[in-house]
Amino acid sequence: MSACKGLFWLLVDGLSHTLWQQLAPRLPVRIDCVVPLEPLSPNCQTPPSLFSIWSGLDASAHELTGYEIPDPQAGDPLAVADAFGRWPRTTAMVWDRWAAAGGRIRASAVPFVQPARLAGALLSHTEVYAPLVSAPAVLAPGEVLSVPALRLACRLSVSADGRAMVLHEVPMGGDLRIPFGSTAHVALSAALPAAVAGDTNRAVAVRAALVEGEPRLCFLGFQPVFVHGRDAALRRLALRHRACSVGNSARLHAAGALGRHVDQGGDGAAELLLLDLLDVMHRSFLDDILWSLRAGEAELIVGYYPVIDLVSHQLLRHLQPSATATPAQLAVADAIRARLARWLFELFDGCAALLAPGCRFVAHSDHGMQPLTHDLAPNRCFAQRGWLALDDAGQIDPARSMVFYHPAENGWLALHPARMASAGVTAQALVEALDAALPPELAKGFRLIEGPVVELDGGWRSPWYLQPPTASRLLKSPRLPFAAPSRKGGDHTCWSDAPWLKGVLLEPAWQSGAAPWRTPLTLMDLAPALMAHLARPAQAATAPTPVSASASASAQVKAQAWH
Repeated sequence: MSACKGLFWLLVDGLSHTLWQQLAPRLPVRIDCVVPLEPLSPNCQTPPSLFSIWSGLDASAHELTGYEIPDPQAGDPLAVADAFGRWPRTTAMVWDRWAAAGGRIRASAVPFVQPARLAGALLSHTEVYAPLVSAPAVLAPGEVLSVPALRLACRLSVSADGRAMVLHEVPMGGDLRIPFGSTAHVALSAALPAAVAGDTNRAVAVRAALVEGEPRLCFLGFQPVFVHGRDAALRRLALRHRACSVGNSARLHAAGALGRHVDQGGDGAAELLLLDLLDVMHRSFLDDILWSLRAGEAELIVGYYPVIDLVSHQLLRHLQPSATATPAQLAVADAIRARLARWLFELFDGCAALLAPGCRFVAHSDHGMQPLTHDLAPNRCFAQRGWLALDDAGQIDPARSMVFYHPAENGWLALHPARMASAGVTAQALVEALDAALPPELAKGFRLIEGPVVELDGGWRSPWYLQPPTASRLLKSPRLPFAAPSRKGGDHTCWSDAPWLKGVLLEPAWQSGAAPWRTPLTLMDLAPALMAHLARPAQAATAPTPVSASASASAQVKAQAWH
């Protein structure tokens, strides 16, 4: 049964056009339309990209330029602010416009939704990115899974037969046996207040695994889930005892907690375990999206799916073809592709099965991502040139510097025009110095990208964002080597024309009568096009049917919803 009769708009974070080309042959689903999607300039990280997609505005209008951004309000040129906390709340997003036109909305895990603003138009919205209660962790036998806020204090042991981990004194009764290679959802105490444990998904997920042959319990962390809208009570009950995995377990792999990486002598088990942990996240977001589609009634349903992005940040470099790859690395790459393809198949096929005839299904990413080979520290180069001064603690000293790469790591290059002019240093000289310092294996490729001007206390002002050469990322520390092999899998700071950095738009079933997508396609093109389609009057087959004057007026209002 299905009830979605308008537009299902699915955001698949981090799915690049190049990655899609690798995965598409493995998916037994038909995709009628595939269009490359240009990354956002001057920075295509997730917050600015999402905001541009759902507002239709470019960065010069919303001034979000990264996960973190320089903070002009702090009075400290080095201060950073969280972009998800600083987004312009007066800006109308697509759901705000549709509500104002008299439409109904469901949103699944989508940021930038203000439930009170949508009032009766909001049927349901799941807020999953509330403050973190407990981060993911890996625990050994004899240790305690302790989260005081959730009243968890569960001792760990290995079962007598050696085939499982045992979690003792779980909240809802007794001991819990978790066989190695399996995941369990542990329900939390019903007495926990909603402010701490959330409205729904009041459980934690744990997976028993062998790490380098040693028994371990992987705890996937906890963030509360809150539900808003007319149908909040129904959504609270639907998945109440299933964990919603939101915390980034990829950080466990990055820290070596899942075992040796395959390119550090590991056999690939660490990477496969990470995929198993992220499988829980995949299911969490998929279940929530499917619930919204089953509930139906809304003309606009928007879903957010983050898992591809998290995998790519950690493992994408294994998918870049290499003549020196070992058999273990090749096997890991194949396993990654197989798992990603399975997730996307379950996502697309599961969603398509719940859509009513005539409901348009559009899935797209916010950006692509480049496989990494190098980390670059521009502040080290600036310090060596005498353009950046350090204090006694080895940190950037803004009072004695003329340039620094900002600690927000969003690409912004902080310039002190007065000091630079006095020393005869130009912005182009900075780029030339960085290029000259590159190791031979990296082609000269630094460039300045113009973006929203940032002005900070102390005379710091610049419109420039620094894009590094392909396959490299920038780090803020002035104490790191200027160039070093990267341990990260992929990244997507700033903008470039590199193929891996392009996102992708997919329409599983192209609808006759839909306007063709323009190329090149930008993030700012999406909202006007999709909302115009959503507001379009009935198709020709039903157009001759008489309508009342009030219904006709309502259609005209909705047709103007974007404009």
